[in-house]
Amino acid sequence: MPRDSLAELQSRVGGSRKTVEGLKIEAGKVKEFARAIKDDNPVFYDEEVAQERGHPAIPAPLTFTRTAYFPRYRASGIGLDFGFDLGMDPEYIVHGEQSYEFSRPAYVGDTLTGVTTFRDVYQRDGSTGGEMTFAVFETEYRDQHGDHVLTEQATRIETDGAIDEDDP
Repeated sequence: MPRDSLAELQSRVGGSRKTVEGLKIEAGKVKEFARAIKDDNPVFYDEEVAQERGHPAIPAPLTFTRTAYFPRYRASGIGLDFGFDLGMDPEYIVHGEQSYEFSRPAYVGDTLTGVTTFRDVYQRDGSTGGEMTFAVFETEYRDQHGDHVLTEQATRIETDGAIDEDDP
């Protein structure tokens, strides 16, 4: 259970923070990421292929912005809680859901900035007993010109405690 009551957490819904700055989309990093996710699509490796397929530059794979969780791209003072201290115990937080909505692909040469908004918080009973707290965050990424590139939504879930390995 979070340190604060559900009502206190709900009063923080709507707050926003700059969470990502200087996320440079670099050709070498795009290639590394594509290799890491085992995507051998040549559009991620070869600028000529990317242009033949209608892109102005090499596009980043769709989930590339997950690299914004690396400390080097975090805005000052922002940790994995997106700058929102919800009083959740990190030992009991699991990743719930992730979704992306694109205005356009992120391309090599772009530098992205992200602003995260705390969108929702709610609780429900877990299937093995206890209560779970769901926190929904939305990060809007803009390029170096201020143009919207994508919006990412992430849900974090705090369970009531560790699941016993003997539980079904």
